[in-house]
Parts: sequence; structure tokens; C-alpha cells
Amino acid sequence: MNALNGLRARVHIPRTFTSLEVKQEGDDEATFNRWTNHDCAPSPPEERNYTQRGYFGFWIAATVNVSAWTLGSSNLANGLSAGETIGMVFVGSVLAGLISFICAEPGVQYHIGFPMMSRVAFGMYGSFFVVMIKCFVNFIYFGIQAYWGGLAVKVVLSAIFPSFQNMRNTLPLEAAITTNQLIGFIIYIMIFTPLMLIHPSKMHRLLWFAFGAVLATIVGLFIWAVASNGGASALAASIQVDDSTRKFKMLQAVSSVAGSWTGSAISPLTRRRQADWTRYAKTKRTPVLNQLFTVPIAITVTATLGTFATSAVKSMYGKEIWQPITLLEFLLSDNYNAATRAGCFFAGLGFFLSQISVNLVQNSVAAGMDLASLAPRWVDVTRGSLIMCLIGYLINPWRFVNAPGNFITVLNSFGMFVSPLAAINAVDFWFVRRRNWTVPHLYIGDKSSIYWYTFGLNWRAFTAWTIGIFPSFPGFVVATGGAKLAPAWLKLFQTAWFIGFIGAGLIYFIICLISPPPGKPYERVPFGNEGHVIEGLSPSGTDTPNDVEKASITPSLKGMAG
Repeated sequence: MNALNGLRARVHIPRTFTSLEVKQEGDDEATFNRWTNHDCAPSPPEERNYTQRGYFGFWIAATVNVSAWTLGSSNLANGLSAGETIGMVFVGSVLAGLISFICAEPGVQYHIGFPMMSRVAFGMYGSFFVVMIKCFVNFIYFGIQAYWGGLAVKVVLSAIFPSFQNMRNTLPLEAAITTNQLIGFIIYIMIFTPLMLIHPSKMHRLLWFAFGAVLATIVGLFIWAVASNGGASALAASIQVDDSTRKFKMLQAVSSVAGSWTGSAISPLTRRRQADWTRYAKTKRTPVLNQLFTVPIAITVTATLGTFATSAVKSMYGKEIWQPITLLEFLLSDNYNAATRAGCFFAGLGFFLSQISVNLVQNSVAAGMDLASLAPRWVDVTRGSLIMCLIGYLINPWRFVNAPGNFITVLNSFGMFVSPLAAINAVDFWFVRRRNWTVPHLYIGDKSSIYWYTFGLNWRAFTAWTIGIFPSFPGFVVATGGAKLAPAWLKLFQTAWFIGFIGAGLIYFIICLISPPPGKPYERVPFGNEGHVIEGLSPSGTDTPNDVEKASITPSLKGMAG
């Protein structure tokens, strides 16, 4: 009956819409249906070409950037010394590396991405909730990173053309952007958008090229600042705090760093959705060293360079300019000579490449995978990335950059909502199912799948997520000026990453002990290395087996799930 209904549904689809499907040559019901397409199914061997060198370039692109450079600013403003700030950045980045390893393993083991992790833990329809939260954040922060990329283009053009540097602004004040900034933004769009046509499995070469330029720019800017100033002493804390407050501020710093690299903010979302990239690993151990060592070292070194370079700039100009692209704009306006123009040109070019690579690894591919999982018949990772680009461009991202707000509040607010999701996914994979997935069931849209739960929703995961965010939510309201409550609520919010991650993960594990998810004892059933289901099983919710190389025909998935 399900097969007949599916056939009728296909007959009623207008020919125009059918022509827009993303079905590829060779796809069958196993790899193309309501719940999957080529990008949602496990990556075939020919796409698994990321080596340790490729992942090193990936992580340098994701961590050696503007976001890591500015990590020290908010924590110094909270009363920590430069040494304490750098130490807490290191601790937070070590946690980020560990979380990236934990969340990457499903991609390594089964060659599938983050949306499929969410189907396992939250249910077939429940995963839509997780994915839509992620897409909302991706849209905003893709636009913000694109805006900074546009400013880098503006710096490059200003260094070349004096007329561009001195261009008259023809836009009204309400536009919140100047004419030459808008031109830079449009040029960034024109260069970045075609890159969405490159499949993620082939991006490692581009990321390695960007790595060299970005690293040279970051180190070069630091050397220039310190050498021009004749040295650099660490910036002093903005305020003085007592010992008990200092200890809490250190915990808050760790939470904000770990939250920013596992939850989002202007920093990446890639740590908790590492499976989107480890699915392309050449071997199972290829990503590990970079996750555990490159991540904390790169983040800490970049934050350290940013802290001391900013100190040198403040000593020279009396201004504390943390944003390096803003610093380049200031230098051009302060002294427009040949040496400054040459230095700003190369630095601006480096940061432009940085913003290209940042948006590739942090936002565009992630959103493309997410949108593909929502509508796999019509959207693949390329179309999803292009949709994300369009929305990110149209939201006027410069308004988010120029809007008032506290940086740590932003970091913790997203960490508060996202860290419980990461914990639930991790606990489900490592402790509840002990890394055993029945992969074909991830592509069945009815109760014959063990991941269907109740109407496609896993109440265990949603209960744990709600409990995980509850302690921090009143503090979030306080921090955003919505109410006045006891100070303890604000402190809970300021350590939201710890509370949400540990709390939601523990609650979910306890609930699963009391009420185990369907399918126990859990078995490891892969999808098949070549993009076909194993043993002739059809992941479509029907009773029709697929033709495979084996001559035998085995029971359908519906029979297995029984």
C-alpha cells in the first residue's frame, strides 16, 4: 500500500517540478526518496579523499581567523589578566577539540553527516527542529562573515586606488553601510557564490591554499604591530575583581570559548557537526590528531597573537582595536603612504581569503547539508548552500554587526540552546547505542524505522533538551534586559555551556536507562560502501527490495524493524 501511495504521489507531481529534482544518474529508491539523496546517503569511497593534510588545512581555516584573534577582548573586559585569559582560552579550546572528536565519530564510522545524527537522537521529524535552529543561526552568521569579507575587499581596493579610499558616500545614514563598503560586499558575493558549486569532498585543496595566506597574514600583522611599537606588554584587565569573582570569571571564560566553538556565535558551528566533514575522511583515524591537537593550539596561538598585537596598537595609537580588518581601515585613514598601502593590501587579501574559507567550513556547507535533509528530493548540498547564500546576502548583515549588544551574551546565548543538542547526540551515539546504528532505517519515513519513535519525534531527546536549557533561560532573560531576577540566575546563564551540555546529556542518559529507545539490542547495520543498501534492503518505507549484486533477496526493512 505504501508503495502504491508513493507511486500515486509521483504521478501527481507536475512535470515541471519533477525536472527540478536532484536525482543523479544511477540513483534508485535506496539513494533517492523522500528522506535521502546522494548527499544525505553515506559518502561513497570515491568521495573519501580528506587526508591529515586536508584536515589540517580545514582546521587552520576554521580556527586561525578574526573570531579567534578577538577572543581576548571580552574576557579582559571582565577583569581577567592577559595570562589568565590566554590560559582559559586554551582550556576552552581543548574542550572544543574533544567535543569535535566526539561528534565526528558518526561521520568516520558511517560516512554520513550531522542531520543523520539528529534523526537518530531526535527522530525523523524531530531532526527538523534541530536542523532549523542550525539553519537560522547559519543564515545570520554567514551574512556577518560575508560582510567582514566585503570589508576586506574594501581594504584591498582602498590600498590600490586612492579614489576608492576617498569615495563619497551616497547612501543615507539609515543604510548603516557606506558606498565603498557596499561595493566591497558585492564583489565578495560575486567571488564567493560560484565556489558553492564545488562539492565539499573536493574543497580540501582550496582550504589548503587559503591556509598559507591566512597564517602569513595573522603572523605578519602581529610582527608588524610588535616591531612598530618596539615590543608589546600585555593589556591590563579593564576592571579589578576579587578572588572569588575572578574564579567565576575564569569559568565563564572557558564556557564562552567552548560555547563559541561548539555552539556558534560569530565563531563556527563546525565542532559539533564535524560529521559533515569526517564523512569524507580517507581512513577512520585521519581526522583525530587535528581535532585533538590542531584545534586547541591554533585557537590559543591566534588569541595570544591578537591580544599582544592589540596591546601594541593601543600603545602606538591610544586605541584598543580588536577587529583586525577594522584596524586595517584605521591604518589607511591614519597614514595613507606607500608602505601602509602595501601592507594593508596584502593583509586585506589574506583576510579576504580567510573570510572565504571561514564561510565555506563554518556556514555554507553546513546549511547546505541541513537544507538537503529537509527536502532531499529537491535540494542537494549545492542548492542548499546557494539558498543559504541568498538569504545571508538579503538580511543586510551589517545591521547585525552594528547593532548594540554584549559579545559574551551572544556567545553564551547560542551555546545555551545548542550545547544540549550536542550532548544528546553524543550521549545517544556513545553511551546509549554504543556506536551501533541501523543506517538503512535513517531513510524510512514511517513506524517501521526504529528512529521513527512517536510520530517521528523522540520525546526523550526533547525532554532532556528542555531540562538542559531551563536553568540558564532566566539568566538569558536578565542578560538581555528582559527582567530583574536574583544574581544567581545570571551566573547560571554565564556558564550555560557547561550546564546545558552536562545537564542535558545526563538527563538523556537517565531517561534512556528507564525507557530505552526502540531497537534494543542495538546492532551495527551499515548502508553499503558504494551507496547501495546492503543485502537488498530498501530504505523507503516500502516492502519492495532493491536489486543488488547479490542474487538473493532478503526481507524488507519493515520486516527487520518488527
